[in-house]
Parts: sequence; structure tokens; C-alpha cells
Amino acid sequence: MQGRRRCSSRWSKNGAGSGAKNGKGFYDYPQSGPKRLWPGLVELQESRLDPDTIDVEELKQRLLVIQALETARCVEEGVITDVREADVGSILGFGFAPFAGGTLSYIDMMGAKRFVELCRRLEKSHGARFKPSKLLKDMASKAETFYGRFAPGRRAAA
Repeated sequence: MQGRRRCSSRWSKNGAGSGAKNGKGFYDYPQSGPKRLWPGLVELQESRLDPDTIDVEELKQRLLVIQALETARCVEEGVITDVREADVGSILGFGFAPFAGGTLSYIDMMGAKRFVELCRRLEKSHGARFKPSKLLKDMASKAETFYGRFAPGRRAAA
């Protein structure tokens, strides 16, 4: 939270999200050449990681899993009622990895049981945001898929 306040302070001092129009914000916009990240941005980060020590595969998993997990929660809450729309929306709407077929297809291809196991592993190392939902745990215990349980034409999660 403290980093966000400092970030807000930077924005206030440097043009509050003015962006390219005023040459201020998270990027510097030199007169010549491409935009680049504002060099002072690194000072807002409280801890710094050595890029060579980052497990790139785990980072990829974290990015994909959190998006798929949130989509599954939306299905469980009845916000999403069509699995096809969730998949297409996740790819076209927020750029989920197209090779995965969308957020729910990603879970289905992996299998709910394996996905829940992955969520639990990530929860242990990265916190409660990776906690699998009740729906996912239920689907894992029954070896169900989203496209099987919520096939087009069926009702939303009950």
C-alpha cells in the first residue's frame, strides 16, 4: 500500500496520469526516440529481485492461474453464465494466452484436480489469493470440466 501512495505522489508531482500528452507518468517521453519507463520507478519498489533468480515457469503459472481462478469464481457467483463467452472474453478482453483456449479451457485442459493442486501449491508460497474456490474443489472431486458441467444451454452454477 505504501508503494501505491508513493506512486500516487509521483503522479501528482509529475502530472497525475497525464501520459504522452504531457510527457509525464510512468513513462518518460523523450523528444526523440521511443518512450521508456521512468527511471525513478525502481525506487518505488520496496524489495528488488535479481532477474536471474526468478523462476520464469512459475511466474507464467501465477499469471495464468490467477486469471483462470478469478474466472472460475465469476462462474460460481453467477456473473458468467456461458463458458464460451468466458473463454472468448478472456482472450479478446484482457489478453489471456490464446494457446490455452481461454481461462476456463485452460482449467479444463489441465483438469480440475490438477488445477486445484496447482492453486494450493501457489497458495502456500504466494498467499490466499490462489485459494481454490468451492466450485473448483467440487469439480476436482468429481473429475468435472467447465464445458461438461456448464455446457452451453445449461444453467449457471448453483
